[in-house]
Amino acid sequence: AGSMQADRSAASIYRLWLGIALASAIAGAAGYGIATHLPGVDGTMVQAFAGGAVLTMLADSMFPEAFEDGGRTVGLLTALGFAVAAVLTTLE
Repeated sequence: AGSMQADRSAASIYRLWLGIALASAIAGAAGYGIATHLPGVDGTMVQAFAGGAVLTMLADSMFPEAFEDGGRTVGLLTALGFAVAAVLTTLE
């Protein structure tokens, strides 16, 4: 929405997000490849790191706008979502 308000074309926004998706896929594949060659590293460490990265991205870019538009409920629902994900991971 912010990019559209800054008079960026829809095509340029789609190219930007396509580039982000490709860079994320490449980084994920590289991280997986590196992690498989490290002794003593299992999927738990990689998932914890990825979860921290997601929380950092949310806190930096999305939470301020979400709190502005949705109020305090946003924080509660976000924490609840991560708690449900943690429980589901534990049940695997």
